[in-house]
Amino acid sequence: MSLAKKYWDEFYTKNSFTSGKEPSPFLQEMLPRLQKGKALDVGMGEGVNAVYLAKNGFDVKGFDISPVAVERATSYAKDNNAAVECKGADLDLFLFKLMEYHTVIMTYFKPAVKRYYSELIRTLKQGGTILVESYLLEDRKEIIPQDEAYRDYYFKPNELLHHLKGLRILYYNEGLVDGRHVLQCVAQKPMDKDVAKYNAFDMGSGEKPKKDSAREALEAMFKKKD
Repeated sequence: MSLAKKYWDEFYTKNSFTSGKEPSPFLQEMLPRLQKGKALDVGMGEGVNAVYLAKNGFDVKGFDISPVAVERATSYAKDNNAAVECKGADLDLFLFKLMEYHTVIMTYFKPAVKRYYSELIRTLKQGGTILVESYLLEDRKEIIPQDEAYRDYYFKPNELLHHLKGLRILYYNEGLVDGRHVLQCVAQKPMDKDVAKYNAFDMGSGEKPKKDSAREALEAMFKKKD
């Protein structure tokens, strides 16, 4: 068992719905801005936000590294008559399918590896949206060693904007919310007609294609129909 799985299993075994059973107020506020369809809840925990999306017309899948959390989310979805597919996965190692989801949400989880952000962008459909909410570094009360990065869901100022380079930012906030230093963001992947405008060929990679053939391949990818 990985250290991350062990830590979060112990956390959820000792704690049950510590934040309550109401979905994130930010998620509720931004719901009209999210692209309807297939949705993914990354690091879903006990599934409160996933169930909320399902009850509002989304086809939802949720991932979490902790089997305890997955079991609890499955039970919570069943109790609420919500169709949520709950899966266990080590998200730092997971590879997503190309353009699979209309919406991705990631609340109070921060990828330990940078390439994970390009995976999230890759799995969004054209026009798809991503919602991120977590704490800022100012809210961290302890030093977290690098080998315990799975506990570190605190973002530096503007850090997320760098990782979502190439997406259209629909909403962004860094500030105090209910006395906590919080990051909140909603961004959208451009449609194929906006690829050139938003420099979509540079999404999350930090590099541009060097050959026309690579550019043509990317253009063909963006022009695929759902």
